[in-house]
Amino acid sequence: MMPTFQGKTMQAAIELGLQVMQVPRDTVTIEVVDEGKRGFLGFGRRLATVELTPKVVVPEAAAPDEAQTAPETAEKPDDATALQLVETYLQSVTKAMAIDATVSQSRKGNVVTFTFATDKEALLIGKHGRIINALQELAQTLFNHHGQHKLTLMLDVGDYRERRQDTVKRLAQRSARDVIATGQPVYLDPMPSFERKAIHAALADNPYVHTRSDGHDPYRYVVIVPQKQH
Repeated sequence: MMPTFQGKTMQAAIELGLQVMQVPRDTVTIEVVDEGKRGFLGFGRRLATVELTPKVVVPEAAAPDEAQTAPETAEKPDDATALQLVETYLQSVTKAMAIDATVSQSRKGNVVTFTFATDKEALLIGKHGRIINALQELAQTLFNHHGQHKLTLMLDVGDYRERRQDTVKRLAQRSARDVIATGQPVYLDPMPSFERKAIHAALADNPYVHTRSDGHDPYRYVVIVPQKQH
């Protein structure tokens, strides 16, 4: 699922999305998820929600003589070509953000990590990882469209993922202690699926609490509850 953005108006939601993704308006397709509602005296107000999807360049159609011999369903390019396409896209995004960065990729099993080298790490990461997570979703969608096999793409800069993983694990343990002490559930903020999995894994062996994911992407979140309430 692509990133969604909210605002008091559709225009505000769109502008927020373009700012977070750091891309021009003519490079994305905008889908209105919810037009929102103004409400009366502040009651019943509902924020406008839009989904921004990067436009994918479609290869030019084959010439007539080529089309006659080509198979009905064109093959997708190999994974290496698709990954290079993603790398080129990420380079163009950082350039549009006025960030001087280089991108390299490495693969371990079915996980491909794109690592940025830049002196503007904070700008690329964004508040609470919002920008790098949005870029990661865009990169994954682009690869899924062009690649042949199922691969998981990760974006990293300055060992942010490792540091964030440690933060998530500490959050899991601290929240579990709060649940045990109060006997009340703890609802964590929405987070990407791989961070939710880290929460579940960190508390899987804790006999006093149980974890579950609720909500819908991109607002899906983890709930930690006392084991007796499970």
